[in-house]
Amino acid sequence: MKEPEFFPKLRLRADDRRSQILAAALDVFAELGFHGARTRDLAERAGVSEALLFRHFATKEDLIRAILESVEFEERIGMMEQHFAALSPREALCRIAEYSLTALRDDPRVFRVVFFGVLEVPELAGEFYRKFLSRLLALETRLFERAFAERGAKRAAKDAAIAARSFHGSLLFYQMTGAIVRIEPLPQEPQQRAEAIVNLYLPAEAA
Repeated sequence: MKEPEFFPKLRLRADDRRSQILAAALDVFAELGFHGARTRDLAERAGVSEALLFRHFATKEDLIRAILESVEFEERIGMMEQHFAALSPREALCRIAEYSLTALRDDPRVFRVVFFGVLEVPELAGEFYRKFLSRLLALETRLFERAFAERGAKRAAKDAAIAARSFHGSLLFYQMTGAIVRIEPLPQEPQQRAEAIVNLYLPAEAA
């Protein structure tokens, strides 16, 4: 049975003008950021007039919202919450890390657009946190709580929350250095890197 895809892999149809504009906008926003991208740049990359661009998307914010909706973050976190309930905490955390690093390697543009969008459009930041990131952190926290309990560790719930944020920060480091500022290479062996990260919190030999 094929496992569901949990992290961003943008799929845009190539057979209509709206998707053509979105595909071009993904490239331009990833290169120039939200405020740096002019509507003229977006229209030129899409091969359309600015008037036609505005007919499909009234503002740049509408464009970036449409791109983020195409990634289907809410659907993905819902699948993760359901799928990982049957896995051991360590395995689930390894999967989360692996999927994130694989998506980063395969299409860093999505991470750049998400970063620029939430950084430069405050309303998007709140929505992204509420609809996806807060739920992902809550899932990671529950996994650490289960792991600590299964290993007989007498640790408070706040320890699991801190561990979850530290774990997520490790993944964010690769997103920042590999996709955003581009000073480190993208992870070429996501599975090995993911296991190494999880081992810092839940060593394999104790699993």
